[in-house]
This record gives sequence, structure tokens and C-alpha cells, in this order.
Amino acid sequence: MMRNILEKGFAIGRSTTARHIYWVFSGNVLSIVLTFFALVVVMAPRISKAEYGIFLALFTLANLLSDLSEAGLGGALTKFIPPLLLQKKIVQAKEFLATAHQIELGITVVVCVTLLLLAGPLARILFAGTAQINVVITALMTATMILMGFVVFALSAYKKFPEVTVVNVFYSIIRLALLLVFALLTKLSLFNILIVYLLSSILSWIYSLFFLGTSWVTIPFSRERAGKIIRFASFLAVQKVFVAVSSRLDLLMMVPLAGAVEAGIYGMASRFALVYPLLISSLAQVLAPKFAEFATVGEATAFFKKVSLVIGGLLFSLVIFNSFARIFISAFVQNYSEAIPVLGGLLLSMAPFIAATPFVSFVVYTLKKPWIMMIASFVQLVVIFVVNWWLLPSLGRFAPATGIGFGNLAIFIIAAGSSWYYFNQEKHENRH
Repeated sequence: MMRNILEKGFAIGRSTTARHIYWVFSGNVLSIVLTFFALVVVMAPRISKAEYGIFLALFTLANLLSDLSEAGLGGALTKFIPPLLLQKKIVQAKEFLATAHQIELGITVVVCVTLLLLAGPLARILFAGTAQINVVITALMTATMILMGFVVFALSAYKKFPEVTVVNVFYSIIRLALLLVFALLTKLSLFNILIVYLLSSILSWIYSLFFLGTSWVTIPFSRERAGKIIRFASFLAVQKVFVAVSSRLDLLMMVPLAGAVEAGIYGMASRFALVYPLLISSLAQVLAPKFAEFATVGEATAFFKKVSLVIGGLLFSLVIFNSFARIFISAFVQNYSEAIPVLGGLLLSMAPFIAATPFVSFVVYTLKKPWIMMIASFVQLVVIFVVNWWLLPSLGRFAPATGIGFGNLAIFIIAAGSSWYYFNQEKHENRH
């Protein structure tokens, strides 16, 4: 019995899907390490705390807008392109890619122009009176980050996961290298740091096109294809808004409701816990095109069994990771020892979300019902907000883990319940 389980585990570990997960996850981890080095080691000691804070605020704005501007188009590419490639319909796949890109270009222009027009007021109101040119550079950086993000999603839809990793790591390396050059040749400032980030995103976008190619760029716009893409992407776009807000509610609500000290302790624990959202996103990025290939619920069942072993391994790893993290905090950041039990709560709250991962991909890409996950994400947002609002004043740093846990549990119940319902529905229809 144990031998069979181990053999299956090793077989899955050597599978193509597993290798894709290794590529994406290792690339994400390396990118995070390089980004940490750029922000903490190179940048922070060389500029004032005020400049550092304004930069982080501007870069957060660019990240948020580029994330929202994806507007579900990455999910639409994952839904349409893999089945077409499976059927050897290469030209049709490129047509969907071109139409989605044209829609993304329109969104990019609107976002960039809006930021440019509002550069003055934004600089005064949101960014402590920083120079207007800094917001202008951020607007241009946002535009290139949107376009680079689109290419990365397209590469994922084509299952070019090693290329995805190379692009992400290249972006982090070129950004760090340019920062080091500026730091050695001149004094770092908010202005030239933003210039470095803009140049890095432009170079990475151009580099990513070498992997995707550009032969599809001249394909004419199709209203029919655009209609199909928008109908599918619209639900994912709304879901993206809910997810973007809910993932930032913990720290946004903690300072006013529990105080800065509680927020600092919680923030330390959440930095460690971030490894699991990273791992889950890597897994979901690989699973999505695979589930998109299945035409029926029955075809996906066998793959579910393989993924269940991976999910089981991830759930077990929570215990091991918690043990090592506790040792690390106790040894190297002793003044944050209060964060240890908070970390345990956060890791526990991740369990239902890990378990929900294959069901989410199944619902969106096999069942083609993204509206279900849009509703689930809204429920998750409401649950997290209500629990935080109710418990933060009394539980402080422990409240967000409770809210995240119940929010993730809602995602699992809705995704797994929907999967079970449609699975039984298809079985019933096949019998009759």
C-alpha cells in the first residue's frame, strides 16, 4: 500500500505538469529574493525614509493597476488557446491572441492617459506632494507592466512555462543590475529609481516578445472573437477586483482598528506566510491550461486524482514549514517572537485555499463557469471584511488569520460544491 503511494508520488513528481510547477515556483522564489535584495539592501540605505515610502506607494499603485488591467484576459487566453493547440488549430489560436492583445492595448491606453491627466492631483493628494514627473514616470511604467504581464499570461496559455520563468527572472535581474549601476555612478533618488524600474519593464517586455513572437500582431481585430473573450473575461475581471481588495484588507484595516504595533507584528508573520500564496499561484498557473484542455467533466476526473496527491503534500508541508519558520524567527528576529503564534494561524488559514486550488481551475476552465468564482470571491471579500471589522479591536494581530481562514473556507465550499454538483449532473445526463 505504502509502496504504491510512493510510486505514484514519484511518477507525479516526474510528470510534465510537475516540471512546469517546478519551473514557475522556482522562478517566482528567485524573483522574490532578487526583489528583496533590490528594495532592502540596495535601495533602502541610500534614500530617505520619505522617498522610500513614496516609491513603495507609487510602485504599489503601478502593481495594482497593472493587476486590475489584466481584466480577465489572461484567463480568457488560457480558456481558448490550449484546446485550439490540442486540435492543431495554430492560426485560430493566434487570432484569439491578437484580439485579446488589441483589447489589452485599449485598456493600457485608457489607464496610462488617465494617470497622466491626473498626475498633478495624485502627486499632491496621495503622494505627499512629490514632483509631478514621478507620477508621469509611474504612468509609463504601469503601461509597460500591463503589456509585459499580458505576454507572460500568453506564454502560460501556450504552456511555455520555462520561458515564463526566464522572463520573470530577467526582469528582476535587469532591475537589480541597473539599480547597482546607478548606485555606483550617481546618488540614488526617487526620480532615477523610477527611471530604473521603467527601463527594466520596457526591456523585459521587449525580451518577452522574443519567446512569444510577433507574427500575430498584424492579425485584424475581430468583433466576434472579442465578444467571446469579453463574455468569458468579464467575470474574471470582476473577480480580480474582489481578490485585489480582499488580499490587502488585513494591513489596511489593522492600523486604524488595532494600532501600528499590532500591524508590525502581524506584518512580520505575513511575510513568512506569503510563500504559500506564491506556491498556490504557481500551481494554479500550471493547472489552468491543463483543465482547459478537458472537454467534459469525466475527462478531468483522472487528472483530479493526480493533483490530489500534490494537494495532500502541500497541506502536510504547512506543519513542516511552521516548524522551520518558528526556529528562524526565534534565532534571527527575536524581537518579533510574538509573530510566531500569528504565523501558525495564518498557515492554518491557508489550508482550505490550498485544497480549493484544483476545484477553482476546474470550475473556471473545464466547466467554463467563471461567474461561480466571481461570486465566491465576493463572498470571500465580505467575510474577511466583516470578521476583521468585528474582531480586530479585541483580537488585534490574530483577527486577520481568522478572517482569511473563513474567507478561504468559503472559496473551498463554493468551488468544491459546484464541482461536485456539475460532476453528478453530467453522470445523471449520461445515464439517460
